[in-house]
Amino acid sequence: MAEQYAKENGIWLSIDKVFDLGTPGPCGNENDTYVKDDMIYKVNNLLNCGSILRLFDKLLWHNDLFYDTAYSFYAFTGFDGRTVMPVFVQRLVKNAQPATPIEIETYMAAIGFTKKNNEGRFANSMYEVWDLVPRNVLKDKDGDIYVVDAEIKGL
Repeated sequence: MAEQYAKENGIWLSIDKVFDLGTPGPCGNENDTYVKDDMIYKVNNLLNCGSILRLFDKLLWHNDLFYDTAYSFYAFTGFDGRTVMPVFVQRLVKNAQPATPIEIETYMAAIGFTKKNNEGRFANSMYEVWDLVPRNVLKDKDGDIYVVDAEIKGL
């Protein structure tokens, strides 16, 4: 259904056009990334969330919590009749380096989260956020912290 909807509404990106998004960037378990100008495009394979609807929920929560690194929906891509993967775009944090665990804990405390027992896991009364480890949280030259990727669930 998502493929049909995307094609009918002009938001289908043929899989052979994915490299037109930009230069391949760092990849993880669930995203292949492509960098162009000031943006990073993330092609999500749904491995971590299982469904497009759960992924959209997670990204809405991300945008609510971490608006400086908000995601926007860009398109769907995939292999015709077999695979559908959403493509999102996010502002690129330039000249950044991974934040340290202490910097991440300090930032999360400042926005009202409590650290849980597991590394990189935090919660408040509305959300549980995890996978906040240095590869997913960046610090720019001014010391500002940016969460660029996180697992989130509403409570």
